[in-house]
Amino acid sequence: MATVMNPPKTAEARVVLPNVSWETYERLLTDLSDCSAPRLTYDRGKLEIMSPTAKHEQVNRSIELLVRTTTLEVNIEVRSLGSTTFKREDIERGFEPDSCFYVQNERAIRGKEELDLSVDPPPDIVVEIDVTTSSINKRSLFAQFAVPEIWRYDGEKIEILNLVSSAYVKSETSSVLPFITAKVLTDFIAESLTLSGLEWMKRVREWAQQQKTIK
Repeated sequence: MATVMNPPKTAEARVVLPNVSWETYERLLTDLSDCSAPRLTYDRGKLEIMSPTAKHEQVNRSIELLVRTTTLEVNIEVRSLGSTTFKREDIERGFEPDSCFYVQNERAIRGKEELDLSVDPPPDIVVEIDVTTSSINKRSLFAQFAVPEIWRYDGEKIEILNLVSSAYVKSETSSVLPFITAKVLTDFIAESLTLSGLEWMKRVREWAQQQKTIK
């Protein structure tokens, strides 16, 4: 029986289906390949279907803009693959992040149109916006793919989680982009929800230029 999450109006809508085969999961991915939503997460027979809200997407786009702007200012190569589908049949798991970034491994995937995570590296940073709690253990799933770092937004703040051995440990500072802290991310996301787009971008660029001086 499907489980339907009943979140507040500002949160994501989630439906969880049990006993879904890998073949069915792949057919759904094919059917939804031209759609930006919903996003699918698959974990050994359990399928979660999530439909993002306007706030969810606004926060997501702000994080992407922040990463693109700051890395450009400090001259760091980064490749954003958005909500690309990452899956591995051998471990029966798959996910579509809100955003993801290749930094240290950017050169390893540069020019590739398709990625095979059985041989290609996972994203260096995965962004998850979880205003409602997922019924799938995302940390365990990401650890199976050896994702080095997660930025998780819970509707109020962002926490940075680094993979240590096989588990994630909370950190105040990004290990991938060391000039970015959880507080910086949280503060800029809060401002992005109240300031005009132009004013917010000016503040991000000014801050990023300061990091270039420090660097």
